[in-house]
Amino acid sequence: MTALNVPPFIRELRPYVAGKSIEETIREYGLKKVVKLASNENPLGPSPKAVAAMRKAMRSLALYPDPMGYRLRHAIAKKEGVAFEEIVLGNGSNEIMELSFHALSVPGDRMVAGVGVFAAFPISAKIHGIETTFVPMTADCRFDLPAMLQAVKADPKVKWVALPNPNNPTGTYNVDSELLPFLTEVSKIRAGSVQVFLDYAYWEYVTNKEMSDPVLWFKKFPNVIVLKTFSKIYGLGGLRLGYGIIHTELSQYVQKVRLPFNVSSLALEGGLAALTDRNFVKRTLALNSIGMKQMAKALQTLGLSFLPSQGNFFLVDVQKRSGLSGQDFFTRCLKKGLIVRPVTNYGLPEYIRITIGTAAQNRFAIRVMKQVLNEQ
Repeated sequence: MTALNVPPFIRELRPYVAGKSIEETIREYGLKKVVKLASNENPLGPSPKAVAAMRKAMRSLALYPDPMGYRLRHAIAKKEGVAFEEIVLGNGSNEIMELSFHALSVPGDRMVAGVGVFAAFPISAKIHGIETTFVPMTADCRFDLPAMLQAVKADPKVKWVALPNPNNPTGTYNVDSELLPFLTEVSKIRAGSVQVFLDYAYWEYVTNKEMSDPVLWFKKFPNVIVLKTFSKIYGLGGLRLGYGIIHTELSQYVQKVRLPFNVSSLALEGGLAALTDRNFVKRTLALNSIGMKQMAKALQTLGLSFLPSQGNFFLVDVQKRSGLSGQDFFTRCLKKGLIVRPVTNYGLPEYIRITIGTAAQNRFAIRVMKQVLNEQ
């Protein structure tokens, strides 16, 4: 067998572990009913307008998609109030990370991120030979921006900062009064060469008035890259469609390394239609608001503590109440037909993450969690 000369950073790579599927759970445990509240998916399903547009687009599946995504990029640029050239489409917003790293980095560069950061960031960085310096979170599981700033200043090899806001899986967030001084100082370091990813995958769910639209930060700071997705509020997770808002100086190089046809014709048409589906967005937000209150009240009744969240999910400490680790609690829920998400891989072994579903799904989840707690 030929010896493979695999780079050390690839040999050491721990791949992303996706949430357990409904089909796998049914097969493994012989269950008839399974509710999945593990991946922060939209419980209403996909945008109806997007589905209709994709059905129509299927007639042209023999043809390659528009390689530049012209119409969708223009629609997004108009919605966001930025230039057409500043929109880069990706196969999910994760691909925008990959393309940005590919365009600008060399092995040996470093990234700064908080402990508990969305796992795709350090994984994507490592694939490109970029090591991550992890900065501990604050006591309330938020990103410690002053400490992250010091980490950026201390290491001349730092070229990237990862900052999801709100963060997944914690749901915690940083407000404007914290973000502005951080971004201001980072923009001064090494002639503004440190790029800051502001990942706002859950932006549409945010209700906190102290959190500004990320485009404000993009327009104020030339080293800010904003990431957004169609997977959450538009219910198009299976379509894999996201975009980056990137200043033209960098976006021209990101476009160079982007392979043609990275976004399918169905995704282009579905995304374009989803942007116009305001009624679906309103229904989703209303359902999530009611569901967040329903779940928060139930968790309090069950004696389970959880973190404040600006997303469509809660991070729940199950160990204090049950004595079980998050992984064990997840397994016991799984056997009863409820899929939640253990987050041990984020350094949070005492927690699970639970997505807000429909009222009926939430009631089922609450009933299962109560059963698991009563068995202790």
